[in-house]
Amino acid sequence: MLRFIAISLPRQSPPVGKSLQGLDLVHRSLRTSLLRRVSCRFASELQRPTKSGYPERLLVYHAGTGKTVFIGCLKLTTIFLFSFSCLILAPSFYYAPDKPNWAAALAIAGGAVPMVFVAYTTAPFVCYVHLRLPIFARQSREQLFKWARKIPSSTEIDLTTVQSFGRPRVSRMKISDLRTTNARLGVANLAKRPQSSGTEIKRPWWRSKPQGLFYVGNDRARSREPSVWRKVLETIKGS
Repeated sequence: MLRFIAISLPRQSPPVGKSLQGLDLVHRSLRTSLLRRVSCRFASELQRPTKSGYPERLLVYHAGTGKTVFIGCLKLTTIFLFSFSCLILAPSFYYAPDKPNWAAALAIAGGAVPMVFVAYTTAPFVCYVHLRLPIFARQSREQLFKWARKIPSSTEIDLTTVQSFGRPRVSRMKISDLRTTNARLGVANLAKRPQSSGTEIKRPWWRSKPQGLFYVGNDRARSREPSVWRKVLETIKGS
């Protein structure tokens, strides 16, 4: 009986070679299926349309971070100087027994003149210019240059200026609304065309008037496509 069991035990276990062959077949089938999935996915990625190469608002002009920060800090400094003249210097001169009465007014004027001058000369300063691109012009650089050769005058453009307290202000308009100018003794080189009385938008009394004068320099190297801004200027000058 024991001899029969000893003889029959090896026959019940499968051979080692066949087990290895089975594992090899399973490994090959898994590897083949995995390669198929990877190749199919790679092919589908190649056939999928590429994303837009440019954003909807393309930066075509950048005045530089240093200039923008300097203008904003200069405006804030003149405002603080005017506040100091009105709240500290003028009352001290007014109540001082050895000071004349006009000393307080002179202190207020001395603080107001720098603030008004800086606000007047730096108001048209443009730090950014963004151009709104159509869908087909955002696909590639070739499509962008093809569209930029003849930019439609109805294309919208965003000009960002710096307000008195250093906050940015975006003025959106069409290219046809701009014209070249030499206003304020050359401080501004672009101006917004006056609108007819029927197309003017009524604003609340507490809101400031829209920006009408702009100054755009020659610093285009920091923008993504400097040549596009040259085409925009040609369109503005030709209109």
